[in-house]
Amino acid sequence: MAHKFSIRKTKRLRPLLARAYRLGEPPDPRESLVDRVVLAVLWADAAPGKARQAYAKLAEEFVDWNELRVSMTTEAGAVLEACGLPAVKAAALKRILGKAVEDFYCFDFDALSALSREKLRTWFLSIEGLPHGIAASVLYHVFHYDRVLVDAEIARVVRRLGLAAETATEAEVEEGLADVIPAREAQFTYEALRQHALAVCVAKGFDCRPCPLRKECATAPGRIAELEAAAEKARKKKAKPTAKGKAKAKPARQARPKRPAPRAKP
Repeated sequence: MAHKFSIRKTKRLRPLLARAYRLGEPPDPRESLVDRVVLAVLWADAAPGKARQAYAKLAEEFVDWNELRVSMTTEAGAVLEACGLPAVKAAALKRILGKAVEDFYCFDFDALSALSREKLRTWFLSIEGLPHGIAASVLYHVFHYDRVLVDAEIARVVRRLGLAAETATEAEVEEGLADVIPAREAQFTYEALRQHALAVCVAKGFDCRPCPLRKECATAPGRIAELEAAAEKARKKKAKPTAKGKAKAKPARQARPKRPAPRAKP
């Protein structure tokens, strides 16, 4: 990789992330790996209470997870929506369960535990149509993945911070973070960067002024100057009345009454 990440800058960023973001509550423990996978899917970007409710309702509606796998996606989706979760998670569950049966002829997620880190990552991220955030939730919560997973959102933040070159690919960003983020901080760093990407450092129309990372961001000074210049221009435009407005504002001069003409003498 041509661009090496700055260890010093990364160390300065880590406490800023820790002050601004928190690691979410982990899913409830389960003995079975397949149960833990289902919970991790439901837990992704959801309130724990809703995830627990959805898990209990799915277990009540379906005889087992295989019945869910072969059911209509709309059936499981309706159960999740009734619990306040998006129906898309039903499709994600079916894809993961279907991939397991396709590869292992059963829900043998123990076989995945024996895979190398890279093969485990590839197995989940290669599932067609599986949202990156859901794959990450399973990898971190179930298989204790120890690197920062990178998607387009996280890569954008890392590039704007100046850690990676503008031309760096997502794979290169992931490789660079692996060199500077300790394994024990991988999950938190992933979740903090993802929250930051979705809430603050959005793709378009982002505002660096309230950003908790702005002091360490390579993009922030230029973006803040740009926003302040635009705001100043808008203020001046609003304060300056138009020529038409001036004409309307100027009171019209009242015509002086004409003096009556003198009467002719008889």
